[in-house]
Amino acid sequence: MVTGVQTCALPIFFIGHPGSLSAQKLDILWEPAGGGVRILRVYGEHPVVMLPETIEGLPVTEIGAYCFSRSEPRLPEQYFHYHTDILPDTGTRSDSNVLPDSNTQPDSPHGPDAGAYEKAAADSEQRSQLSCLSGSSVEAVWLPSSVTTLHNATFYNCRKLHTLSAGAGIQSIGSDEFMNCTSLSRLIMRCSDTEAEGLPLLLERYAEDLLVLFVPEADPISGSVSEKRTENETAFSGHTAVSAALFFPEYYEWLDEISPAHIFSRSIHGEGFRMRKCFENGRINYEKYDLCFENALKVESDESLCRIAIQRLRWPNGLKETAESLYTDALTARLSTAISMAVKARDLPLLLFLCGYFSAGDYSAAISACVDADWGEGSARLMEEQHRHGNFAGKNFDFDDF
Repeated sequence: MVTGVQTCALPIFFIGHPGSLSAQKLDILWEPAGGGVRILRVYGEHPVVMLPETIEGLPVTEIGAYCFSRSEPRLPEQYFHYHTDILPDTGTRSDSNVLPDSNTQPDSPHGPDAGAYEKAAADSEQRSQLSCLSGSSVEAVWLPSSVTTLHNATFYNCRKLHTLSAGAGIQSIGSDEFMNCTSLSRLIMRCSDTEAEGLPLLLERYAEDLLVLFVPEADPISGSVSEKRTENETAFSGHTAVSAALFFPEYYEWLDEISPAHIFSRSIHGEGFRMRKCFENGRINYEKYDLCFENALKVESDESLCRIAIQRLRWPNGLKETAESLYTDALTARLSTAISMAVKARDLPLLLFLCGYFSAGDYSAAISACVDADWGEGSARLMEEQHRHGNFAGKNFDFDDF
């Protein structure tokens, strides 16, 4: 039995090619919005997009409609232009100007100097050397903690978007926000699980499998790019501790016509719907969430059940003894599935966590799975754990196995 809060090294983002993001260039189109900034469109070099907290001293508070969508947003007649050739949070080597050719300032006492550039042509030429970060060219997005509003279809058709990082303060979300975001699987909330008031809004807009990680004060910019995970993926070496984690399985709904008068009955399949409703005043109610698991055992796949149980046992915030027992029984009954998940993902922290639930025979099975997957690090660490706990039953391994 493993008890207590677990911490692990968490790669915040995965990016599509090697290289340091310390040299990232961004080119942002924006307009004033109240006392803050609304970002309209983003150009850059990397599929990981880290938006600045402030532009010209104003907080970034809104992300405009279709900002990251492949569909072109309707730009206002007058907007500003911000570019930087270093990471956004440093705030250096950045400039702004008015686009298109206009010397009229918007109605904002904090607007940038309209004469900062003579013409927009030079900036258009610079932007032409960058890619429009939209649609399938976006893989991960870091939203500033100052963002409170996401307008309609911000991420529409971002089919390769797999990670979104946000602060606690999101208050308004438009429609079709994550439509066709078929790869989105991880949401990082840069706050504690008692502060994530914007989380219910985000969950309402996404009905697919989603892992939510609570990482207070996460800084995705620290660190450099480390070794490759796969042929086309590299991982940030900037890691931080997770304070809580929850898995929300997918659900789907349909309408059945139940009479000739076009009266419909709404049906919902999947416990993910009820799990997304376990909030009070914007904060997760762990007791309600855990009560959903009994019904989840009847309708969810073994992999989904493992993911739910693992997060609650690994980070047992608000976990009561009855629920802990239910999660433990479910996980131990599906250890082979959990081991396969850990080996497939090359997730060493997860694999070591599962060792707390292993019997002697489970060590042998897990080591065999690592050997079959040609994962030497995993098998070596498992043999260390096996030796440490004195569990040597089952198959013996030697160097000829590797």
